Amino acid sequence: MTTISKKEVHKFLDKHPDIPFSAAKFEYSLYLEPEAVEYANAVSEKMLGESEEDLRSKRMIERAETTEEMLKLMRKPLSGGNRSRLRGKLLEYETVLMPCIKEKTMKNGQDIFIENTLYFFLHCEENCCNWLMKEYSNIRNEYLKSMLCLVIGFRGDVEMIPFLMKETERLERMYPQETYAQGPILAIQELAVRFLN
Repeated sequence: MTTISKKEVHKFLDKHPDIPFSAAKFEYSLYLEPEAVEYANAVSEKMLGESEEDLRSKRMIERAETTEEMLKLMRKPLSGGNRSRLRGKLLEYETVLMPCIKEKTMKNGQDIFIENTLYFFLHCEENCCNWLMKEYSNIRNEYLKSMLCLVIGFRGDVEMIPFLMKETERLERMYPQETYAQGPILAIQELAVRFLN
């Protein structure tokens, strides 16, 4: 693997800054402040109450036992509290779900599934970074690729920075009207903080 200096990383980040508003920045912030997310979900549930649909979804999550049921729930729009419940359950069933989630990652493009997959890979016991690096080019959805760079940033190693730099430049070149490059940019920032400071 290519080694990179702190100076090279800072020069790159000066040329490719993060922007305040992007999907990647939002997810990055959620990962850094999980207690705030849980608190907001709890307050929201308490203040607004749970609709009939929320209660139905809550029961579906509690009763879900099969891989198929949980994968279906990963694609379902849920309230904040139910999303947290589902994500907790996904992590409980990590060993059973991991192969299926990896398989679905290769071709799924649904935003809700992408957000739940990102959460799963960020919080599961298995560090999926080597798998992500190996399979990255086979993942079809560019938005998902961008988001999965955050996993590499939080759980990867400094040797992954050159890959993320190339990915930043590719996404900026191919999708100039989108903010996809923010995923690898934020990942580089995180790796730099963890390994180069």
